[in-house]
Amino acid sequence: MNATSSKSIASEFCIQQQHIQPLLELGEFFSAGFFSRFSDPIVVRIAEGLRCIAGRCTLPAYRGECLYPTGPSFWNTDEVMTWHYVCIGGPHEAVLERKLKSASPAQAAALDAIARVWREYPKAGGYTHSIPNYDRVLAEGLDGFAERISRRRAGIGALTDAGAAALYDALDIILDSAAILRRRFTENINAFEPQDAQTDRNRTALLEAYRRVPFEPARTFHEAMVCTNFIMYLDGPDDLGRFDQFMQPFHETGIARDDALRLVRQLWKNIDDAWAWNVAIGGSDPSGAEASNDMTLICLEAARGRRRPNLALRLRADTPEEVWRAAFDTIETGCGLPALYCEENYIRAIREAHLNLPEHDLYRYAFGGCTELMVHGCSNVGSLDHDLNLPHILVETLHARLAECGSFDQLLAAYRPALAEFIRDQTAQISSWQQCKALFHPQPVRSLLIDDCIDSGREYAAGGARYNWSVINVMGLGNAVDSLCAVREMVYEKRELSAGRLLDLLKNDFADAEAIRLRLARCQRYGNGDQRADSLAREVSAFVFQEYQRYAPWRGGRFLPACLMFTTYAHFGSNVGATPDGRRAGEPIADSAGPVQGRDVCGPTAMLQSVAGIDQLHAPGTLVVNARFARNHFQNSRSRAKIIDLVRSYFRMGGMQLQINVVDQETLRKAVEHPEDYGDLLIRVGGFTEYWRNLTPELRNTIVERTEH
Repeated sequence: MNATSSKSIASEFCIQQQHIQPLLELGEFFSAGFFSRFSDPIVVRIAEGLRCIAGRCTLPAYRGECLYPTGPSFWNTDEVMTWHYVCIGGPHEAVLERKLKSASPAQAAALDAIARVWREYPKAGGYTHSIPNYDRVLAEGLDGFAERISRRRAGIGALTDAGAAALYDALDIILDSAAILRRRFTENINAFEPQDAQTDRNRTALLEAYRRVPFEPARTFHEAMVCTNFIMYLDGPDDLGRFDQFMQPFHETGIARDDALRLVRQLWKNIDDAWAWNVAIGGSDPSGAEASNDMTLICLEAARGRRRPNLALRLRADTPEEVWRAAFDTIETGCGLPALYCEENYIRAIREAHLNLPEHDLYRYAFGGCTELMVHGCSNVGSLDHDLNLPHILVETLHARLAECGSFDQLLAAYRPALAEFIRDQTAQISSWQQCKALFHPQPVRSLLIDDCIDSGREYAAGGARYNWSVINVMGLGNAVDSLCAVREMVYEKRELSAGRLLDLLKNDFADAEAIRLRLARCQRYGNGDQRADSLAREVSAFVFQEYQRYAPWRGGRFLPACLMFTTYAHFGSNVGATPDGRRAGEPIADSAGPVQGRDVCGPTAMLQSVAGIDQLHAPGTLVVNARFARNHFQNSRSRAKIIDLVRSYFRMGGMQLQINVVDQETLRKAVEHPEDYGDLLIRVGGFTEYWRNLTPELRNTIVERTEH
């Protein structure tokens, strides 16, 4: 997008300047800043909106913590239109209605004016997680970023690089916003009156650190932690990437382990309170050597009993036993952390996905959100840009084509083009959304913090990051496979049901046909080491995953399949009719890439054999696999060693990711009956850990249905 078109687009979204002051009075900071720059490109206007928030938003009180800011994100303002690292969002009609009730005439006119404009503002779907280049901020300081911007600005031409000039103007505004925030943070810390020696030490150390970071390079572990916390909040907050790798050099400068652990625990609490997401630890260094370190162990210990961060542990064949033990010490607390990832299989999958990562970046892979694959510090990944609901498309195919299919092979031949057509239309829609985001939802904060936006003069949403790809959520594989197995057996092989009778059962949601529904439920099931069911799972997954390889997103890169259902598997099942596996209409679908909850009845080895058999290497977006073990398996070293051996065997079979819940069935039943007594129970759901109190009754029931091994 050139500067002329950008300004032309920007001029379509304006209000009268007399409305700006009433908007400030109403706390509509983003809109006030955005509309005050009516003649500038969109990226500058968004940056100005953020500067207005930075200078006026309510900040959390400082209470003597070792890191500050703390608590929820300060960007989460109570406004008609809000900013988020995905896109600007709204208008929020409930906020508008509430503010109009008490507004003065001038304020009401201002609210009406922005509401009219924001309702017409183009919207875009898809989600985006990302990882700022924390290690670069720690090494250069934001002053170093400002110097790079200045050098690049000096080299651009007035006409050919006008878009870059606008970007650099926006980045200057973001740097000023960071300076405003640091000043306000320092004022809050200064205003605090210490209550004891520890809070006095925390206050003094924070003030000393903020004299330097985030604008000058960090020198000590404490300065690096303060800077990391600052940048995390500035970014949204979102993901920290390879935290143990960029913090280890500062840890080696000299700090007591207990002090380091205390700081990391506070950071983990901030991540939880602010709804930030993923931290990747372990794995390999840039040369490909094993990279676990002291910080890896501290990260694991700090996570015990916590909900977040969504800790992702990259494990290699030569990962030290000490790391395995520390990981399972944390898993044993019942928090579902860390999720376990096979380093060798991920490296192979990244290479086979043709993402064109050179060796020095290949090992910088990390995860965003639940577990979406990305590259630390230099990628823009559409994270769950769209969803493919396999059982939903299967139900549609059955109702449209089953009656005319004379064989099971003919049914599969009808299902494949239905999937292919959906994927073709879906990928085209994602590209359209990406274009919309480049035009109307630029991200100046990420353009500052993620390579190579500054050096290329290209905005983050327009493809400025070094690597761009899109992760797609493939849902309900277990339901689709189990349903196909049931149709194959009942309609075509044993002929216990005619096609017409099965369709009637599905249309009527098995009304007055419980015996038949239970008979369908006894057909072959994916997740039990059954070769025929597993072969069908391989066939369906391979077709879907490889079909995505035919397309490329508008912003560049590839489409990477994933299965990251977190808490959405109930929602996405609500719109799916009854399925031949005996599932009733509207019930949840499978919560992961593994079997439908409760249907794996032949033990964990058989379950993992089935899952390892699907086409995992062509779905590096991440196929989440859940396993639940009774707590008594963790009570002695021998039983724990068996579980570790099971994980290693799964990885040798080709498995890429596994997450473990440690909770007993009796505890879950009590938690269903008396949820008020189990609010702080932690459950690993489909890609992250959540408190029992935050799960719907429907989701709680699906957790109970999971097989306990």
